[in-house]
Amino acid sequence: MASDDLRYYETFYGVHMNHWNYSFGTFSNHNKLLVKEYISEGTLTTDSSTATATDNKFIYPHHIKKKYFIEGVITGHITVGASGCTSTVTSFRVSVCKIHEDNTDSELFTTGWKTVSDTLIWNAGLSVGDERVYHFEIDAWEKETLSDKEKIYIKVEVNADTCAQLWHSNDATWEDLKIEIPFRM
Repeated sequence: MASDDLRYYETFYGVHMNHWNYSFGTFSNHNKLLVKEYISEGTLTTDSSTATATDNKFIYPHHIKKKYFIEGVITGHITVGASGCTSTVTSFRVSVCKIHEDNTDSELFTTGWKTVSDTLIWNAGLSVGDERVYHFEIDAWEKETLSDKEKIYIKVEVNADTCAQLWHSNDATWEDLKIEIPFRM
């Protein structure tokens, strides 16, 4: 195996930081970020967002390398839970995208829409709801090139009713939004 065939797998976790935001391209004062390691548990974060929100995009604010490639199998999982009432989840989609500093962006890889049929029960007496973890894999065999003028982000889309929450808590004991991306350097 040639050295250019070796892949470096990087694991990212989605978190929503309340005190820190990031701007790049169309992302302006954006709080949902991809991090390589969870940050201090004392950091003020938001644990979840409405699962059907259109801004469930998590950007990695740093450069991987001046020029790099994504190629291989992307794996990960998302967590959706009921909050406030019983919720039904019918499908989800996870995409790896890139954004250029001139505001152009494109979808690189996607799971496509995955059909599920889950009813997440809300227990009002205990103020707790069911959660489902949805694993995904994306074949990324058509190599995509990224430059130092581009950043990667993931977009999570969920078809559910209004009580469904996408979890992205800053908790290393429960990895609720996780993705592993293969890079060729």
